[in-house]
Amino acid sequence: METKDYMEKLFYPKSIAMILASRKRAWQVIGIKGWNYEGDLYLVSKSEEEVAGIKCFRDVSDLPDHIDLAIIAINRRKLKDIVQKCIEKKIHTLHIFTAGGAEFDEEGIEIEQAVHDLIKNSEVRAIGPNCMGIYSPEGKFSYDPRFSKKIGSVAFVSQSGDLTSQFVHVENYYGVYFSKVASIGNSIDLTISDFVSYFSSDDKTEIITIYFEGFPRFDETEGKRLWNVLRKNKKPLLLLRGGISDQGKKAAESHTGTVATNERIWEAIYNQTSALKMKSYEELVDSTQAFYFCKNLLPKIKSVVLITWSGGKAVLSTDRLMELGINMPEIRPPTRDQLKKMISIGSIRNPLDLPWIDSTEKYPRICNLAINEDYIGGAILETGAWETSGEHFNRYFENLMKIFENAKQLGKPFLISLPHSHNYKQRKKFKDRLIAQGIPVFPSILRAAKAFLNLYEFQQRNS
Repeated sequence: METKDYMEKLFYPKSIAMILASRKRAWQVIGIKGWNYEGDLYLVSKSEEEVAGIKCFRDVSDLPDHIDLAIIAINRRKLKDIVQKCIEKKIHTLHIFTAGGAEFDEEGIEIEQAVHDLIKNSEVRAIGPNCMGIYSPEGKFSYDPRFSKKIGSVAFVSQSGDLTSQFVHVENYYGVYFSKVASIGNSIDLTISDFVSYFSSDDKTEIITIYFEGFPRFDETEGKRLWNVLRKNKKPLLLLRGGISDQGKKAAESHTGTVATNERIWEAIYNQTSALKMKSYEELVDSTQAFYFCKNLLPKIKSVVLITWSGGKAVLSTDRLMELGINMPEIRPPTRDQLKKMISIGSIRNPLDLPWIDSTEKYPRICNLAINEDYIGGAILETGAWETSGEHFNRYFENLMKIFENAKQLGKPFLISLPHSHNYKQRKKFKDRLIAQGIPVFPSILRAAKAFLNLYEFQQRNS
């Protein structure tokens, strides 16, 4: 089978075998059952008769042949023997949950090497060890039963398990949903380049996101392969790296047992391939949301109009946006002359400081006149969660929709900053209403601005 065929087995398995050390791993079984997985589910345990109401086989050799996916959660010293039995049973793919490999000690390195050699000389492919596994909404199974069942268009491959979980949960919170997710840990067989290659040609995936720590110690060709797949990819691809500093490299080695790389190589990758450099976890979160909602609203100009309700916030944000390299051109005559006739307080140059008029009919007219200017690439509007109901709020929300629809018709992104509030429930209600209309929401103007920059960078690379 080709690598693509093995990927299909991972994300759309018709049969799963879970090889467990004890009942402690029942949560993994419950998770898959909770997703109403439609394939055949088998359990293997020498110590348990049944787990979560499913009868256990005593040994891998008792399983049917040609199972699509085996999830292995056992003591590391038994791993080599279990993998050998999976190969003999012609199981197609393995998710090796077991930790304690190269990230742990010398014995772990030896175990990983032995397992790597077994898999390399077989017709089995594997993710892990030391990983959480697969989340496949369309395949109707997930390692975490709390993830949304809604099918989206973002794919994520990550070398960290808990970061994967956090990323999925926070993106779900902001209305972003996934096509496929893989937590692959130490990556002794299938690597990030394999997943990027698959996602690049996957019709269900429009945006690719990556968390990378290092190359697997058993594959000297992975760097070149990753370079090649990144150059061929045409989709938005957001890449976050960990282990950049000397201390971070040591942390990465003890986390996934991977090998760090030269920074000059990575700068060449960012400059010559499709990869957009994410400088922080927050930037990855925000830019993923921006591409999800604005994939057809890419700015052609690196400039914005900033709309605020606070003069001080407008001044501070202008400084930061200029530091980022985002232009904030003054609104020119004759448009500025038109704005002067509609407002007597605040600022109409850019930023637009528009206090006390957000629920009036003037508000969207003023904002849209500025957004309509051909030297403006998009808009960032800051608002607050003061209220979420009543006549004033309803008029204000209608105004926001008028601004959004105008920007959308012009093909320009409209990003909203909704700072965190002491009134969490009120903020969430407002955020949910905006997202339901297709408007991305960010915790600050600065974070929205960094997401805008990545939209612009992608547009420039593909124009």
